[in-house]
Amino acid sequence: MVTVYHAQHTRSLRVLWTLAELGVEADVRAIPFPPRKLKPEYLEINPSGTVPTMIDGAVKLTESLAICEYLADKHGSRLLVVPGDAARPDFLQWLWYGESTLMVPMTMRARIGRMGKTGEGIDAVLADAREALSARLEPLERHLGERDFVAADRLTLADIALGYPLYLVKWTKIDEVLGPNVRAYADRLHARPAFQRAAAVQ
Repeated sequence: MVTVYHAQHTRSLRVLWTLAELGVEADVRAIPFPPRKLKPEYLEINPSGTVPTMIDGAVKLTESLAICEYLADKHGSRLLVVPGDAARPDFLQWLWYGESTLMVPMTMRARIGRMGKTGEGIDAVLADAREALSARLEPLERHLGERDFVAADRLTLADIALGYPLYLVKWTKIDEVLGPNVRAYADRLHARPAFQRAAAVQ
């Protein structure tokens, strides 16, 4: 059985969500966040101290989207869009947009929040991160249009990749940055039973 190290509200949510969509059981080991400070023995498993970590026999992966792709491939899932499919370019674009583009300002906000500092300079950085996030959501708003999903007319890993930062936007109560298409899209994703099960894991 696959083992997944998980901390609530972290990128490991993507992995649990993927497992739930696949209908695959896993040995989920909850750890406090940040583990580097609160569970230093975790560094023996993942020296970077990041979450998640997945172990499947001799395979160990620590990047959330790499884990999701590995699991979807292992189980032959339609969460992937295969090479040669006309929807593949959209799939790749939005698969990485959720992590490379949307998560950058979200991570900046999270780090500042954990520092617990305030002041004019801090407020300016937070405002800049919010402005950047709002601008980066615009291409997704336009792309969605009448679409339910971003690629292949079905749920794919690209939606799971995007669904995580959109979850953080709601959780951190800055969802006023969401346009109507993205808000409806996020609501659809987060209403899925598989997402609900994953988000409930402590």
